[in-house]
Amino acid sequence: MKRLIALALVSCVCSALPLAAQTSAPDGMVQIPAGKFWMGRTQSVWRDAVDVVPRAKMDDRPANHVDVDAFYMDKYEVTSADYARFLNATGGRPPWHWPEGKIPPGEDRVAVSNVNWFEAAAYCKWAGKRLPTEAEWEKAARGGLDRKPFPWEDLAEGDPVPAAFGTGKVIAVGTYKPNGYGLYDVIGNVMEWTNDWYDVNYYAFMPKNNPQGPETGVYKVIRGGGWGDSTRSELERISTFYRNFTDPELRGSTIGFRCAK
Repeated sequence: MKRLIALALVSCVCSALPLAAQTSAPDGMVQIPAGKFWMGRTQSVWRDAVDVVPRAKMDDRPANHVDVDAFYMDKYEVTSADYARFLNATGGRPPWHWPEGKIPPGEDRVAVSNVNWFEAAAYCKWAGKRLPTEAEWEKAARGGLDRKPFPWEDLAEGDPVPAAFGTGKVIAVGTYKPNGYGLYDVIGNVMEWTNDWYDVNYYAFMPKNNPQGPETGVYKVIRGGGWGDSTRSELERISTFYRNFTDPELRGSTIGFRCAK
């Protein structure tokens, strides 16, 4: 009897542990640890010195030392096969580029695209998850490399960029190596929807603990460069701090998503 009571107490304690103290992540996800990181641009670029940066391109400043609770993030961007299971269960609208509403042959593992913000949010809810906040996305994308512009160690001049840029199309997830947290394709392949509304001035007044973005807005934030970006002429666009935004109704061939929990 004493042994049964002891086991019951252990079970209760384990179930009450916060996320940061748990060791196993849900299938297909990784745990992003709690803690502070510098969110935003911490490096100057040559255009700053000559004062030609449009106001919209200064929306990642000032950098903020942000504290984010632990959470889980999908290892991979949502694939076409993942999204097809959601459509079969819910009767939703398939991406317009799928012939006769079916996944193109050989593209089951390709990151899904041409999905708008509302459809992405509906998928995450169906899967028992949600879209990540902008702060969560950036913390996860950095992979523990704080105040670095990319989720990989510094590259030597002429080294190939280890991400899906200039590929001419969306490719299979996991083609390149993961970042320090075990996340694939956070930079490159498809840009990713976040939960947050966009505000060009948000960094000037954002909360320092678990920022959730503005309460309202016109556009939603998308993060991470896409397959159509150039790796050399658009280095800024493929950085972990670069902010982008678009109409939540837009279905774009360079935009996909992954879920958080």
